[in-house]
This record gives sequence, C-alpha cells and structure tokens, in this order.
Amino acid sequence: MSLSTRELLYLEDVAKLFESVDKNCHTGMQMSNDSQLKSLLQSISQDHHHWISSISSLVNSNGTLQ
Repeated sequence: MSLSTRELLYLEDVAKLFESVDKNCHTGMQMSNDSQLKSLLQSISQDHHHWISSISSLVNSNGTLQ
C-alpha cells in the first residue's frame, strides 16, 4: 500500500502529537505521589509508545518525508 504525501505528513504529525502526550505522561508520573495515577499514566504512555512505533513503521515503509 502506497500512501500519499498528504497521508504521510498527517501520520508524522500524529506521531509528534503522541510523543508530546507521552512526554506529558512521564512528567505527570514524576510529579505525582498517587500510585493509581502513576499506574494510569504508565498505561497511557505504553499505549502511545505502541502507536508511535506503528506509525513510524508505516511511515518508514512508505518513505520518510523531511
């Protein structure tokens, strides 16, 4: 499956958004004393890592844009 330039740009933007969410989750985990909140943020972070990996793989297999 070949993606258009527009689709690749969209996926790269989404990956950057997910990286931002992940960074915020890590900041929240460091600042929180609540173990339940830390656990929730860890779960969200893992989900976003999965999505970042999937998107990166898709973009790389279709040609990375600079």
